[in-house]
Amino acid sequence: MDIYNKGWYLVCTKARHEAIASLNLQRQGFHTYFPLLRLHKRRRYLYQVVTEPLFPHYIFIHLNVEINDWSKIRSTRGCVSLVRFGSFPARVPDALVEQLKREETLRFSEGHQVANLPYFKPGDHVRVVDGILADYEGIVEMRNSCDRITLLLAITENHTRCVNLSINQIEKIN
Repeated sequence: MDIYNKGWYLVCTKARHEAIASLNLQRQGFHTYFPLLRLHKRRRYLYQVVTEPLFPHYIFIHLNVEINDWSKIRSTRGCVSLVRFGSFPARVPDALVEQLKREETLRFSEGHQVANLPYFKPGDHVRVVDGILADYEGIVEMRNSCDRITLLLAITENHTRCVNLSINQIEKIN
């Protein structure tokens, strides 16, 4: 019975307090995990790679509900409560947590991999959706780096121009 109840459970946290909750639970001897995701977001007119929780407001905790005193979780700084169905804690399949850990390791070991970067190849027809050239259409000429691209834009009927833009400023035209 002891082995049966040992597993992964979910802890609901306060908004943007996942790291604080995890640290405070670890200080109390609990084993925690919260998967992270790298995103490419616009902040103050610049596109930056940011790291955010994959599941905002939640972290995983590994415990045995019969042996561990899980009542401490509710009073831990950053935590709200253990997710429950009625009076029973909601158990998360071990295979799911292991899969999340493997995928996170792969994502972060590749270094430059970002979750929501679109893929463009030379010859794709695109439209600029952000910036001073918004609504202009063009053709992808080449990819400069993982997040920059060179476009051939039709400025007027007889005039084209090569422009180097962020990959997040364009979208593919079907």
